[in-house]
Amino acid sequence: MDRTVTRIAAVGAAAAATCLVAPAPAHATVHEIIAQWCAGHGPLDPPGISGGSNADNFAKPLFASGFIGEPVPFDPPGDQAAGMLIPFDFDAPNSKTVGTGNYFAIDQSPAGPVYIEQIAPDPSFPAFRHCPRLTTG
Repeated sequence: MDRTVTRIAAVGAAAAATCLVAPAPAHATVHEIIAQWCAGHGPLDPPGISGGSNADNFAKPLFASGFIGEPVPFDPPGDQAAGMLIPFDFDAPNSKTVGTGNYFAIDQSPAGPVYIEQIAPDPSFPAFRHCPRLTTG
């Protein structure tokens, strides 16, 4: 009987001590596009996406979700040279942006310049509709 009481007391003491230990703070990550456009503090590097962890590629979630596609042959409007386009799927559920129709080269490949489309905040995305920095000009 003494052993049972001792064990119950030990378990109770351990449970009470556990309740008194403060949990480690959690790091909330605001999506970097929303944070950068809304905060007005320059580029933001959320932990877990921007480096210093196992996810050292900020674009990895965009590739995994299908927002960024495989490069395709591209003949841009205007007098820019034909090359390759890294396409963005603005209809993807995680897209918070829209395309502007303006393209610019980010690199050179054997197939010619590598282009991406300029993006802008999607005005229908709730976080952007309620971002004072974007709505007040």
